[in-house]
Amino acid sequence: MTAGCSYIINPSSAAVSPTSSSPGAPPAPLAIATARIPAAKARKSTAAASDVPVVSQASSPSSAPASLADAKGSLVLDEPGSGMTSWNQTSSYCPQTSGMVGNGTVTADSAGAVNLTTPSKAGSCVGLISPGAWGSDVIEADVDFPALPGKPDTIANWVGVWLTNGPAWPVDGELDAIEVEPVNAVNAVTWHSGTRTNEFSASTSGFAPVQLPQDGDNVSPGWHVIDVVYTKGYFAIYYDGDLFTSYTSSNVTGSPLNVYFTMANTPATASIEKSIGAPPINSSPSAATMSVRYLKVWSYK
Repeated sequence: MTAGCSYIINPSSAAVSPTSSSPGAPPAPLAIATARIPAAKARKSTAAASDVPVVSQASSPSSAPASLADAKGSLVLDEPGSGMTSWNQTSSYCPQTSGMVGNGTVTADSAGAVNLTTPSKAGSCVGLISPGAWGSDVIEADVDFPALPGKPDTIANWVGVWLTNGPAWPVDGELDAIEVEPVNAVNAVTWHSGTRTNEFSASTSGFAPVQLPQDGDNVSPGWHVIDVVYTKGYFAIYYDGDLFTSYTSSNVTGSPLNVYFTMANTPATASIEKSIGAPPINSSPSAATMSVRYLKVWSYK
């Protein structure tokens, strides 16, 4: 999961087939870069595929689906939150980056949701990684995003729902379906591909070289349904059934990717403060919990 140029994930996990029982070694969660916050870009600006480097041989679909429902084919996974506790990769996912502490917990509640909880310690981290990987599918999760204490309209911590294939990162791609960035507490969608020496990224955040259109409002704390339509040459992200952004480009690989649910209380280190000009504005001074009711996957029509 990345937050534009200020924070960059450098994954190294193994993606596996949907029938596998283990995701392999998870990726390192955070690597701090030194870029500062750029000037905001126009919300409705778009990226033409011809204006960006082509890093795969993917081809765009003949036409984008007219709606989210039109993209959904056969249901291939219906996993309740309580069944996702075994996906816990906190102990190996979190400590791979200096300042991150794998002290978060994963539990199931009586309503059947899985709860990802971090204590108030700076750098506290928790993460779930799906044992299955999917490409050319529609992925849906019902997620409860925690509120920052004293700021009920601000989501606490660096939370994300995202997809990647660690060993092939960024060649196979990374799609941050929703990432609430510690820089500005605004949720963003970002696509990464290319190579480690020549990474490509496009985002709604304003941090990436290519600006994606933002067609919806930012997400507030509370329960939200996140939908990811993902296939070769195209993706679209929906929040609560409404389109937030979409992208048609040969950069979108369609390669099978694992699903990640992660949350971290960004460490208030001098390097981070120097990078963004201030402490992270949405790291929680108290314990926080991100919950997931289910993960569903449909084949792409």
